[in-house]
Amino acid sequence: MVDVFLYKKTGNLSLHVVLIKKEAIELTQLMINNVNFHVDMFEEKMITDANTGEELKRLNFSFSVVGKAAYDKYDAFFEDPYFEVTNMETKETLTLKNISHSTFYQSPEITDHTNIVFRVKLQQEPVKTKEPVKNEQPTESTVNEMLLSRIKFKALVEILEEKGLLTENELYTKIEEVAERDFDILRDELSHSKKEVKA
Repeated sequence: MVDVFLYKKTGNLSLHVVLIKKEAIELTQLMINNVNFHVDMFEEKMITDANTGEELKRLNFSFSVVGKAAYDKYDAFFEDPYFEVTNMETKETLTLKNISHSTFYQSPEITDHTNIVFRVKLQQEPVKTKEPVKNEQPTESTVNEMLLSRIKFKALVEILEEKGLLTENELYTKIEEVAERDFDILRDELSHSKKEVKA
């Protein structure tokens, strides 16, 4: 574990936490990828995912550093896509996605004495996957496969009809008979085949 001792501002932290959390609890520390951050402001919200409907936790917080070396260090630190975050008050640990991090400064403007406030947003990702759209269009490969099957079936029927071996009534009677007898078996075989292809 690495401790990073940062400058803490009081600001309106207590009032802000009361409005968001409905409790007068002042969170001062977060552990992020085994680095201890002393935060200036902390806000926790629940966000509803538009695709899955899941309630996801979003953390907004800020922390302060002094000087260009510290700025460069934490600017690079928050370029990672994911972070393991522990709330040091509740001991809850979550894996959160990096939404954004920002400051009011650009690197060339910063001196060794500049006080920089980082503002960071991290959020949970949904566990569920998006439900398939009912009227979703089939892929080109699926369409081609279906078309080829119809062509083969039509060619076989035409050959049998031309040779006088099959009539239209006999064809559809046989289709109904095979469907009633083998539908479940063929469906299970197709499902098993798809699973093997995915594996």
